[in-house]
Amino acid sequence: MATTKKASTGTNAGAGARKGATKANGVAKESESKATASGATAPKKAVPIKLNDRQREFLRKIKDAGTVGYEVAQKVEQRTIDALLERKLVKKGAKNKETGKSPYLLTKAGEKHLPAAPSTPTPTSEPAPVQATVTASPPSLEQPAP
Repeated sequence: MATTKKASTGTNAGAGARKGATKANGVAKESESKATASGATAPKKAVPIKLNDRQREFLRKIKDAGTVGYEVAQKVEQRTIDALLERKLVKKGAKNKETGKSPYLLTKAGEKHLPAAPSTPTPTSEPAPVQATVTASPPSLEQPAP
């Protein structure tokens, strides 16, 4: 005769009895709540992103490309751009239908890693001194007095 497996209520009842035992004890519940309450810690500070010279150079190239975006010319450049993508300093633009490549654009986080643009010297309030030009007068036609 084939036997069928039936759900036994004995294991469920036993589990309920164990739960009741821990509630009656009460010690286990208190220790768990204290551990979770003290588990809250202060938020960690963000680790500054370290870039090498090549990555900074690519950030400048991408910034110089403007709103059009920078398209990878060589396959070798792709690895550097992928590292910048991981750090969220660069984002991928919409795919160009003609070339099939995606341009890369600079994010706000990427702009922070670029050095500040050199400021142009402001004009001073005093004008620069102008050198007086001395022109030689043509020789006079007068005869010298004897």
